[in-house]
Amino acid sequence: MTAASGGRRTRPYAGTGGRTQAPDATLSIDTQITAQTGHEGRLLSEQHQLVLDLCSEPRAVSELAGLLQLPVGVITVMVTDLRQRQMVSTRAPVDMSRNDNVTHRLMERVHAALQAQYEEETRGARGAN
Repeated sequence: MTAASGGRRTRPYAGTGGRTQAPDATLSIDTQITAQTGHEGRLLSEQHQLVLDLCSEPRAVSELAGLLQLPVGVITVMVTDLRQRQMVSTRAPVDMSRNDNVTHRLMERVHAALQAQYEEETRGARGAN
């Protein structure tokens, strides 16, 4: 995550007080999280604030874990904390198993986004060598 003073990395579970499992079993890796307005000025850990900032648009728990490079368990604990403070809302993902939800245009957008991400990652890997 972020480096503390002296170049040391913050431990993943520091922002959750060592808690590794969310008390709410309804959160899954594909649960959509969205930040709510009117929460300015409330005290949060740095990790909680990052989750909140990223959720200005809906994000899945798994997406947050990937973006913040944290275990899913840490993200679910932080999302539960934020939801209890009414700082985020959660919803189950859209059921994509129905054929009328998956359109050709949607698949094109997914493919384009994955291709762009792959190209960005391979450029970064080449530059690091």
